[in-house]
This record gives sequence, structure tokens and C-alpha cells, in this order.
Amino acid sequence: MNATEILSAPIRALLESVARVSESMWHKGWAEANGGNLSIDITGQMDASLPPAGDVVPLETPRPAIGGRCFLITGSGRRFRDLPRNPEQAACILRVEDNGAGWRLLWGGCGKAFRPTSELPTHLALHESLRLHRPDRNVVLHTHPTELIALSHLRAFGDEDLLNRTLLGTMPEVKVLAPRGVGLVPYNLPGSEALATATRAVFERGRDVALWEMHGCLATGADIESVFDIIDTVNKGAHITLLCLAAGQPPKGLSPAQLDELTTAFKLEA
Repeated sequence: MNATEILSAPIRALLESVARVSESMWHKGWAEANGGNLSIDITGQMDASLPPAGDVVPLETPRPAIGGRCFLITGSGRRFRDLPRNPEQAACILRVEDNGAGWRLLWGGCGKAFRPTSELPTHLALHESLRLHRPDRNVVLHTHPTELIALSHLRAFGDEDLLNRTLLGTMPEVKVLAPRGVGLVPYNLPGSEALATATRAVFERGRDVALWEMHGCLATGADIESVFDIIDTVNKGAHITLLCLAAGQPPKGLSPAQLDELTTAFKLEA
């Protein structure tokens, strides 16, 4: 029996979706080396026969709202491009303790000195927020889209209103897939509780994407394919913006009336 055969059929199917998206991110250049990370709340798909495989690892910030829940999470220092071939080495399943004060490994995490992603504080903070405010969403994806990172280096786009007027106006699909736009997160130390707190705040004020200055972005959703689509589409808006600027002009942009028309026609969230 291989390492994935002990998992339930829904989780094996989920790993296949994760593998497809992992390869897409790698080919797009969004997952260089060990860049990017992923977590999915799989509590409802878990096979109760999987016993804890390790000691409790304490959390710096307890997360009681997700106590008892199970997550598929990529590993620190592991490559997205390796996940399709060796999911048990690139990722793990962990269970948060009932009191939210720590976690235990249930599956995977093979290899020397395995740890879940260094961005675990942000992932757990977002899953706690999703449980409280958006229980229909169970996926958190962080990756390094080149053009969005480039925009975050340009001082003018440090203005969140300008950033959103520009991105949402580049083409209708950006408005349709990310109607509530992008929230800026000023640079924070990767893996820090400060970054987790700032990112959670962006989503709790209603944004669809969090853009980490000079680092990458995150999005959440009900399945990994749709979350990837959001990031891919918003990043295309960034690509169009950079092409226009390289041609010597800012993008013309959809008008406010045209954006309002899309909101009405597609019944978009305000």
C-alpha cells in the first residue's frame, strides 16, 4: 500500500486537483524553489481511523474556533512541483487540538525535519476567520504571481484605491472574479504573527485577494481550482497594467458606469 492509499477517496481526489494546480503554478513561474503554500480544511472528508502520528506542537497564538479541525497543508522548504509525485513528502495532514492551542500530525510530512509551511500562522488565522465569517470557504492559497509582485514595488500602487481602480478596470473578468478587489498588506516578516494579523484584517474588510508587498498574494475559496482562477485573473490584470505602462501610457480602464453594469449583470457581491 502506498502512502496515499490509506486516505479516503475524497481526499485522494482532492490531492489530484492540488497536483494539477501545483503544476500550473510552477509552469507560470509562481512557485520558484519552495515558494508559495496551500492549506485546505478537510475535516468533513477525513477518515476517523487516521491516528495522530506525533506529539502536540504548540501554537504561538491559539485558534479555538478551529479546534478539532483537520487541514491538508504544504510543508516548509518543500516544492510545489514535487507535490504531484510525492504528496506525502511535500505536504501533510494535521489536526488542531480541541482547545486550539496546538496541532498534531496525522499523515504525510515524510522526510527529514518536516514542518508545515512557515506561513502556518497566516493559514490558521485565515481558516479561523473563514469558520467565523465565511464557512462556505475552506481553501487558502499563497503564491508568487510575478506581475502582482511587480505592481507592489511601484510606489503609485501603494494607494489601494488606485490599485483597485486600475486592476478592476483592465478587463471585465477581473471585476467578475474578484468583485471586492485587492487589499494591500505592507511588508512584514514572512511567517510572522504580524503578517497573519494584517492578512486576516484584509479579508475581514471584504477583499477577495490579499497582496503582500514585495512578496506575493493570497486568496480563499470553496475549492482550489476557483481560488487559482481568481489569482490568475487578477494577475492578468496586473500584466495588462504593466504592458500599458511599458508602452508609455496608463491603462484606459473600464468606466465606473461599465463596472456598475457588470455588478448588476453578474449579481456581484458589493
